[in-house]
Amino acid sequence: MLDRVDVHCIWVSQAVLDLLPQDIDDIPGGEIVREPGMGVFCDNAMDMVMPLWPKPDETKVRGFLKSAMRELHKVGLVGMHDAGTFPEQLALYEEMSQTDDWTLRVYAMLECGREGRNTFCPQKSIKVTQDSGMLSVRSVKLFAGVLPSAASPPPPLHHPPSKYPSRCL
Repeated sequence: MLDRVDVHCIWVSQAVLDLLPQDIDDIPGGEIVREPGMGVFCDNAMDMVMPLWPKPDETKVRGFLKSAMRELHKVGLVGMHDAGTFPEQLALYEEMSQTDDWTLRVYAMLECGREGRNTFCPQKSIKVTQDSGMLSVRSVKLFAGVLPSAASPPPPLHHPPSKYPSRCL
């Protein structure tokens, strides 16, 4: 499985498609790209395949974070926003941000997506502000519905405004 850069879509292999039912209904608030072939699931449709995604253990997550920070530094970045930090990841972020392994300023937004898309988890929403400025958590990510533009690229302007009437001039 590969996720799109904005994490609003995932592309799955035939092996994953083989684990799903043959006939898949449309998903409210989501899109399943069916042509030229199955394999791309956007927004709420991702909920069908996300449980099949292998979950890395903490050691791998630490490695992924350190590697990502190194790569961001290579292109001159010293800070980033993470608009999808799950509450269960926050303890690891807080622990790592107190060590030399955490080399990037991170502003994280809490997302309760693992409890179900379009949910809010106030009991798990905490504010984190460190004197070092290396980790800040002061917001939550809420889903107020899915706009077509979040799931798909805009159509060329010369196409009739069928699916995207507000995006055609």
